[in-house]
Amino acid sequence: MDGASVGQIFDPPIPFHRLGELKDMAQAVVVASATLEGRIAPQTAAALGDRLRFLNSYHSNLIEGHKTSILDIEAALQQDYARDAEKRYAQQLCAAHVQTERALMAEMLTDPPPNPCAFDFVRRIHRMFYEQLPAEHRFTHSRGGFTPHSVMPGHMRDGDISLDGGATVHGPTARQLPALYDTFSRLYQPHHFHGDERLIAAAAAHHRLLWLHPFRDGNGRVARLFSGLYLAAVGINRTNLWSLSRGFSRNKQWYMTNLQSADSPTADRSGFDQPFFADYCLYFLEVCLDQAIFMDKILGLQRIDARIDGYIKDRRASRGAIHPIDPRAAKLLKALFLQGEIPRGEARAVMGMESQTDRHARRIVSQLISEGLVRSTTHRAPLTIGFPTKVLRYYFPDIFDLSVLGETPEETA
Repeated sequence: MDGASVGQIFDPPIPFHRLGELKDMAQAVVVASATLEGRIAPQTAAALGDRLRFLNSYHSNLIEGHKTSILDIEAALQQDYARDAEKRYAQQLCAAHVQTERALMAEMLTDPPPNPCAFDFVRRIHRMFYEQLPAEHRFTHSRGGFTPHSVMPGHMRDGDISLDGGATVHGPTARQLPALYDTFSRLYQPHHFHGDERLIAAAAAHHRLLWLHPFRDGNGRVARLFSGLYLAAVGINRTNLWSLSRGFSRNKQWYMTNLQSADSPTADRSGFDQPFFADYCLYFLEVCLDQAIFMDKILGLQRIDARIDGYIKDRRASRGAIHPIDPRAAKLLKALFLQGEIPRGEARAVMGMESQTDRHARRIVSQLISEGLVRSTTHRAPLTIGFPTKVLRYYFPDIFDLSVLGETPEETA
């Protein structure tokens, strides 16, 4: 696109081709995501959403060709790494993703930046991610591994790039990049769009940022983190109850194909081909809708009730080191999932233990808290639900199967 002006390349910022279909799909995503968030109590959504950040990290890492597990990510967050260098590197990448997303999403919800597309914000994603990696891992990659070239955390690339290792330059040249990024930042800031067009803009911005390829390395990871933050900025999936990266990773090649198709220039090379651009945006929105509907199904209250019962039953049936849980605890766990929080003094009534002494109820609650199944900030604070790793495969087997979770150690109490 050497002959195109800065203004032409991103004009128009969202597709005019198939715009009606895009608006319909965007509205469906808005409804599905809002329905899901409305189904879950805020305290439950906060606890579950934080657990699902591990899923975002796992799947984003998988797209980049690094396989790890939820247990490995948890270990990395505790500075407990594998001896194997490749496995350790995968752990470090995932831990950096979780920590970056946690910090920036908390900021997005409390003190949002004026424009999440501004380079000052996007560079923070890149810098925060890489500065959490060991110094020896802050270098670019080639097919043979790390190169001698620093990834320059938070700095715009200073050279041209090729994704296939050949002479073909991907995206703008280093000389074109600053002006093009300024145009991207201006055109895609959320307040320029209204209603369902904001979600279409999120889809378009994901592609445009990847096409710009503003950093020497790590652009895919940054773009997926950026898109989650952009969606939150326009009011979508603010509690992180569904995972865009999971949707992309289910068919990595189709994700890449759609991105690459949207790179296609027009005949006069003055911009992007509108039909391909529209197809890509529809793909992005279809992934969002699929993931929101999927999570809404698996978080159905009847299914959760049965899975909590299954976990308690399995604990009681187990022998050996695992201490059983009183079956009456299931009523408290279900109520906490549904209501979000319960005053500590009401736990006995919720468990149907009015005829029992307070000591019996306190003993059950104390065990649940010690195992992380229930949370409470102080001895008098309300109770909320917890999601320790050991229950994820019971409560949410559709997303936390053993291939994702890893080998669970024997539970002890």
